[in-house]
Amino acid sequence: MMVLKRKGKWSPEKNKYYEGAWAQGNGYIQMRASFEEDLSGASQDEHYWRLPANVTLEEARNPVSKWGVYVPGIYGKHPILGEEIVNLPYPMGIQLYQDEERFDMGLSDYSDFAESLNLKNGVLTRHFVWNTAAGSLEAEYTRYASLQNQHYIVQRAELTAGQDMEIRVESFVDAAVTTNGYSHFTDTKLFHQEGLWAEITLDSGQMVCMKCFCKFEDGDYYKEESSRTEQRLREIWKLRLKKGEPFVFYKYTIIATSLDWKDEADGMILSGPFGDLLRLRERMVTLELDAQRLTLKAHEEIWAKRWSESDVQIVGDKRLQDSLRFSIYHLLRAFPWSSQAAIDAKGFAGEAYFGHYFWDTEIYLLPFYLYTTPQKARSLIEFRYRMLEGAKKNAARYGYPGARYPWECCQSGLEQCSNWQYGDMEVHVTADVIYGLWHYCKATGDTEFLLNQGLEMMVETARYWCSRVDWAGDTCHLLGVMGPDEYLAFTNDNAYTNYMVKFALKQTLETLKIAGGERKNELGVTDLEMEEFQKVHDLLVFPYDEDAHFIWQCQDFDHFADVEFDKVWKDRSKPFGHFISQEKNYRSKALKQADTLGLFSLFPNAFDQETKKNCLEYYEKITTHDSSLSYVIHALVHAGVKDAKRSYEFLQKSMEIDLAQRGAAEGIHIANAGGLWQAVVCGLAGFSGVGKDGQPVFHPALPEHIRAIRFGLRLNGGRYQAEVTADQVTVTKEVG
Repeated sequence: MMVLKRKGKWSPEKNKYYEGAWAQGNGYIQMRASFEEDLSGASQDEHYWRLPANVTLEEARNPVSKWGVYVPGIYGKHPILGEEIVNLPYPMGIQLYQDEERFDMGLSDYSDFAESLNLKNGVLTRHFVWNTAAGSLEAEYTRYASLQNQHYIVQRAELTAGQDMEIRVESFVDAAVTTNGYSHFTDTKLFHQEGLWAEITLDSGQMVCMKCFCKFEDGDYYKEESSRTEQRLREIWKLRLKKGEPFVFYKYTIIATSLDWKDEADGMILSGPFGDLLRLRERMVTLELDAQRLTLKAHEEIWAKRWSESDVQIVGDKRLQDSLRFSIYHLLRAFPWSSQAAIDAKGFAGEAYFGHYFWDTEIYLLPFYLYTTPQKARSLIEFRYRMLEGAKKNAARYGYPGARYPWECCQSGLEQCSNWQYGDMEVHVTADVIYGLWHYCKATGDTEFLLNQGLEMMVETARYWCSRVDWAGDTCHLLGVMGPDEYLAFTNDNAYTNYMVKFALKQTLETLKIAGGERKNELGVTDLEMEEFQKVHDLLVFPYDEDAHFIWQCQDFDHFADVEFDKVWKDRSKPFGHFISQEKNYRSKALKQADTLGLFSLFPNAFDQETKKNCLEYYEKITTHDSSLSYVIHALVHAGVKDAKRSYEFLQKSMEIDLAQRGAAEGIHIANAGGLWQAVVCGLAGFSGVGKDGQPVFHPALPEHIRAIRFGLRLNGGRYQAEVTADQVTVTKEVG
C-alpha cells in the first residue's frame, strides 16, 4: 500500500478522519487534507473557549471539516492554554461556479468521487464529476507541499466538460480561521498585487506572509474580477470549456515567516515590526522566482531518496507492511524544517494537543531518525538545547536550581500544560531528555555535542534532581510524581521515574570525568557538587523486590484499590476513563498505559527475563491502554522475552490506531507511528543497538508467518543493510 484510496460516496461523518490521516507536509509547511472548496455547515471561524481537559476523553468540535495549515515554530499565545500552534489562513481555496450553482460536496449532484494519497511522493489527488444544470464537468485536483522549495504548495486542476460550457473559478485565501476556537491574528492585511497576498501578525509577535497566484495553460479564459471581504481575498476567472478538451491550471502558494531569518545576522537598518515586514516582503519576492523551476519530478526524486533511507520491507504480512509505510510517511513529512521546532503530538495534522511537544520526542520518535537519518535526530536534540533557558526558568518557578524541562513544551521552553496534575508531577520528561541525548551520542559517536551542549544540559538537570529529591535517613525519594501512567497522579518513588533519574545522573558523572577539569570549571561544577550527584544516584530508591523478581510501579502500589473491570468497563469500544471518575481512578489499580514496562524497552539488557515476565503478567491485566502510547511498549517487551505471538497481537492493536478510520480526525498519533517502527525493527527484527565491537546487535522474535524483514540502518557514520529471517540475520555494510 503505497497509495491510499477511497471512492464512491463522500461521507461527512468520516471527512475529518481523512483530513487528519491524509495530511501532507514538507517540514516547513504542514496541511490537513481538507477540500479546496467550502463545505456547507463547516464554519472555520467558530469562537469558543477550549478549557484544560483530559484530551483522551474530550469530545472534539467541528464535526465535518477543519482546515489546517501550520508552520512548525509559528505559535500564538492563548490566554488559558498558553503557547499553541497557529492555524494559518487557508490559501488553497478553489471554488467552482456554473451560473449560480456552486460546487459543494455536501450539496451538489456529483458522481465518480475518488480520492487518493500517494505515500511515495506525498501527492493528494481528488476526482469527481459535477452534474450541473448545464451538463457534466469532470474535475481532478492534485496538490503537494514541495520538497524542491519548502516554501511552496503546488496545486493542479484539470477540468473537462461533457459539452461546451462556461464556468467561473474562484481562487481564494481565507483568514477567517481559528485555532482551538481562538484567533491569534492581531493584524491581518489582505490585498491584491499580481496575486493574492496575506500578511499576518500574531499575538506572539511573529509574522507570516502568503502569496497565491494562478498560472493557466493554453485555453480560453480571462480574469473576471478581484474582490475581498474582511477576511477573504478572491480572484475570479471565467473559463470557456470545449467539449472533451481538458483545461489545466496551477495554483501556487508561497509561505514565508519571520522564523526564516531568526538564526541569521540582522544586517537591516530598520528594526521592529516595520523592518520585519519589509524583510518578509523581500523574502517573498526572492522566493517567487523559484515558481517556474518547480517540477513534480524534482519533488519526487527527493521523496525517493527519503524512502531509500527509511523504508522497511516485510515479507509475509501485507497489513503490517501497509501500516508501517503509513507510519513512515508521516514520520518523513512531519519532521520540522529547523531545530527551532520539534514534532508535536499530532504530527502537525490537527490541534488536539495544541502543537505541544512531549516526552514522545525522545522515547518514541528519536530512534527512527537516529538510525535512518542521524542529522535529523541531532536536530531534535538541538531543539532541547534551545529550550534549556526555558527549562531553567521552569525550575526556578518551582523553587529549584538547574533545569526542569516542561511536560508540554512549545517555543519558549516554558511549561505550557494547563492541568496541574501533569504539569507539576510528570517530571520524568527531564530525565527522558537526557536519555535521548545519551542515546543519540552513543549511536553516532558525536562526542563534540556531548561534551559541549549535551554536558551543559546534563549538569543543569542534575542540579534540579538533587534539589527535587527528599531525604529520609540514608535514602532519598522522589515524592509526589506521576509516571508514564497518567491514571495515578500523586505517587511516591515511581519506578520508571527514579530509574531514569539514576541513569541520567550516572551519565552526567561519567561525561564530566571524560570532559576534564577545564570543562567542569566552565560549567561551575565543584567536587562537592559531583559528590552530591553521586550520592543521589546511589541512594535514590528503586522499588525492586529482589526475592520476587518484581518491580513495583511505585512505593505502596499494592495498597491502591483493586478494580472490577468487567463491572466498571461496560463498553470496551470506549476508553476506560469514560466509566470511572478521575478521583476514583487516581486511587485505583487501573493503568492508562505502560509504565514500569517502559524500562524494559529502553534498557533491554538491564533486567533479567524472570523480572520482565513477572511484570508483564501482573501489569498487563490492569492496563487499559487508553493511551495510544501503550500497545507498542507491550509489543516491544513481549518481543524481548521471545513471545513473538503476544508481541504481534499488540502490534495489531497499534496498527489500528490511525488506520481504523476513527483515531486521526484531530491529527495522527505520531508517537505511535514512531513506536510502530521500533516494534518492528527493534522488537520483531530484534535490533538492539551497537555492541562493544561497534557492530549492530540483533535478537529477533519473528512471528511464524513473517518470512523476512529488510531495512537500512545508520550507525557511527556507516550505513548497513539488514535482513532478518527465522533462520539468520544478515548484515551488510555499504561501501562508501
